[in-house]
Amino acid sequence: MRARGTMRRAIGVTFALTVAFVPQLHGQARVQLQGIADGELWSTDTNSNLLSRNGGSVGGLGRLQAWGAVELARGLVFYGLFETRRGAATEYESEFEQYGVRYTASPRFVFDAGKIPLPIGTFAARRFSNRNPLIGAPDGYPVQYPYGVLVSGAAKVLDYRAALVSLPAVHEEYTPEPSQAWRPVIGAGITPFIGVRLGGSYTWGPYLNDEVSPGLLAQRDWRSYDQRVLSADLAVSVGYAELIAEVGHSSYDVPNRAEAVEGLTYYAEGKYTFTPRLYVAARLGRNDYPFIQPFTTPGGQFWVARKTDFHDEELGLGFRVSAGTLAKVTYRQDHWNVDGGNQAFVRPGGRAFAVQLSQSFDVMEWIDRARARGAQ
Repeated sequence: MRARGTMRRAIGVTFALTVAFVPQLHGQARVQLQGIADGELWSTDTNSNLLSRNGGSVGGLGRLQAWGAVELARGLVFYGLFETRRGAATEYESEFEQYGVRYTASPRFVFDAGKIPLPIGTFAARRFSNRNPLIGAPDGYPVQYPYGVLVSGAAKVLDYRAALVSLPAVHEEYTPEPSQAWRPVIGAGITPFIGVRLGGSYTWGPYLNDEVSPGLLAQRDWRSYDQRVLSADLAVSVGYAELIAEVGHSSYDVPNRAEAVEGLTYYAEGKYTFTPRLYVAARLGRNDYPFIQPFTTPGGQFWVARKTDFHDEELGLGFRVSAGTLAKVTYRQDHWNVDGGNQAFVRPGGRAFAVQLSQSFDVMEWIDRARARGAQ
């Protein structure tokens, strides 16, 4: 968390464009500075670990995402993403989420290095409000920004990516906060014909941290306990209808446990556009992910390692007020599998209504318009 002065300074910084959202610099443009300003209003109950906000009272939030890039030489781009948000319906946060350098030798070979989105699955490329057809996000695919190096490219019907990243693909608060440790990520996709893409990705490596006591680690190094995640994704577009689906399987080595703890997550998202301005969208998801945490009591130290199963649904309507302005309203609900083993940690499920207004902007376009007016 940083002071408000950090936000003011960062908004004026040129380096702010995200890897998954960096477009090619247009024509002779050497600099881009763009962003999205979001306003949201939430009304929830208090029955959900996932959906409840502001103690069940109506609350709002504001969010600013600013990204930019500068091309220092042909194909060599420095970029970054700054985000700040605050309001009754969210925790205050203000930081540079992402920054790095990209070198594009050709469409077949693109190199990125820096703080990048974890390249598991495909939702990271659609996390911004002007690309996400709904307001929420799949719980099983949280967007993370580890340090890493990434090589990617596409040729004809095939695309690929390979990376080394510093953090695992974990769900916050359901496993110990991980220490940084390098791990590989690989992925590939095939587009047999226009409108259909099938892909997959895989990662493996340590997921615990170096602060866990040796007694809880069965006298082994924390890096010897691995997490493995295998993910598959599908995207289909036919006429005015779009479908995106992902499924991921994970397994975790747990100290003092002979077998790995496994989990499964998936979602399916559909969108239908009635007119260029109006669309309806829905997302159905399930997350049966592991809850793995060490505990210390007067009776000794032990691990809790079990799966937490829930499903959620979100239905929404979107209306494009103008080219850069998008309004949405959504309803979301979830249901958790509560039993004697997890009733101390989870609630049965609840509901949430949300309204969002998003405004995209392009600072360089503003400057060009001002110059044009001045030249008249």
